[in-house]
Amino acid sequence: MLMSAMYIVLDSQFDYSVHDMPVLRRWWCLLLLENHSLNSCGKIFAHWTEECKQLIAGKHTPVFRLKRKAEQQDIEETMTQTASDVRRMCMAESMQFCVYQTSDNTGERLLYPEVKLIKWVQCKTCRGWLHLDCAGMEMEPFDCGCEDSIEHPRIKDAVDSGGIHAVFSKTQIKTLHDDLLSGKLRSNRMFLWRNPATSLRLKQHLKIKTLSWSEQRMYELLRFIEEATNIAKKIKTGNIHLLDFVLDVMLPELLIKALKEHGISRFRAELMMACGNVF
Repeated sequence: MLMSAMYIVLDSQFDYSVHDMPVLRRWWCLLLLENHSLNSCGKIFAHWTEECKQLIAGKHTPVFRLKRKAEQQDIEETMTQTASDVRRMCMAESMQFCVYQTSDNTGERLLYPEVKLIKWVQCKTCRGWLHLDCAGMEMEPFDCGCEDSIEHPRIKDAVDSGGIHAVFSKTQIKTLHDDLLSGKLRSNRMFLWRNPATSLRLKQHLKIKTLSWSEQRMYELLRFIEEATNIAKKIKTGNIHLLDFVLDVMLPELLIKALKEHGISRFRAELMMACGNVF
């Protein structure tokens, strides 16, 4: 009766059956004993008295409360997702471009270990799997670019012909900057910048190695990034570590973003950037 009354008052759906009644009775008894003095109820709850004293003293198992069906369903979905993750292998993992890169020694996740549920996408052509964050785009059907034979325009050529403004805008840079800082965009480089001791080898691996731009163009782009994000003012006030943020995080992420706007996946952009054949 008490359970029925509580569910009616809370306007909740009845999610228990007659088989749950023994547990519910036990729960109600312990709840009463927790919140009321035992002096006047010793005779009524004689067989619970000693157990309740141990419970209050911390020597007994805490009060058992039933999990709601919705919570149980969430747990089952999490277990299913975890089992699926074990069977899959992100293609970016072997290239060490994975946003959730794992350790070669321990097999444990190095980047974003706190993230529990990760979405996946499968390439329609090679049938390989990528984390959604490693793919950088969510579309059906998904194409990782494994058979892409189209010669994409070189960013360097576009910059040389039209200048920095022809490829990048301050609004675009500011949005990218804010998304990285807020965590809306998960980035392996951003995580390593904030947690450099995680893997110095991986941090070095993700640095841009081949960027065939003139020093003048590089200077213009870096200044453009600094102005769009107001980082220049912070650097001048002594925050020298932000230079690493611009070079190691903002610059490569901006180049990847430019390639993604041509319909290229993040995974493909990482490979192209490593080769340097579009810059």
